[in-house]
Amino acid sequence: MKKLLLIAAIACFTFACNDGSKSSTSATDTAATMPATTPAGSDSSATQTMKDGLMTLKDGKVLVLKGGAWVPMDSTFTCTNGRKVSVTGDITKGDKKRKLEEGWKIDTDGQITDKDGKLVDTSGWD
Repeated sequence: MKKLLLIAAIACFTFACNDGSKSSTSATDTAATMPATTPAGSDSSATQTMKDGLMTLKDGKVLVLKGGAWVPMDSTFTCTNGRKVSVTGDITKGDKKRKLEEGWKIDTDGQITDKDGKLVDTSGWD
């Protein structure tokens, strides 16, 4: 009986020490941890972490993050994955075309995120 009680106590102690959360060690983009502000008049009140070269569409104009400030884009930019972003917000790669939506962002690698920071489905582009 004492052995059973001891096993039960050890099991309870083990389960009590395990809070059920698992830490994730997934790789993240370290450059994305540099603080920057959102474009003027943006809906987001929270500070977002962004890196230079990030592009977004605001009031029909493409803005680029340079030195922590949003400046108007002056020429078409080609991302490292081959996507091209025009000053009007058109994104093209080969014969595929898509329009950058208001509040969406695209980084220099060609990763597109929505207003909430979630990756946009770009299947069929690569």
